[in-house]
Amino acid sequence: MHSGKIVLVSTSGYVASRDDPLLRELIESQIELFCALGVDAEKWEDALDWMCMGADGSEATFITTTSHPGESEAEVIEFARSFSTERPHEVEVIRV
Repeated sequence: MHSGKIVLVSTSGYVASRDDPLLRELIESQIELFCALGVDAEKWEDALDWMCMGADGSEATFITTTSHPGESEAEVIEFARSFSTERPHEVEVIRV
């Protein structure tokens, strides 16, 4: 089970075959915020957005997603800490 606020720090870039299981796990954990930074930050954000929509859009899950190219890890963690969610959560940092 994951925290409801995720900061994903990517050093290897997004590869669907390797990384989609992690994104599905985050959706199943009912996270409320996903912040991506580092290599392919925008691709990570887009991939989670597409998964949340489902195949035909009928099973949509809402997760706030953001990408932070060019920002420091400390800046993104502070953004996540201050972001308001329905339930209180600690920020969980995932490194890939």
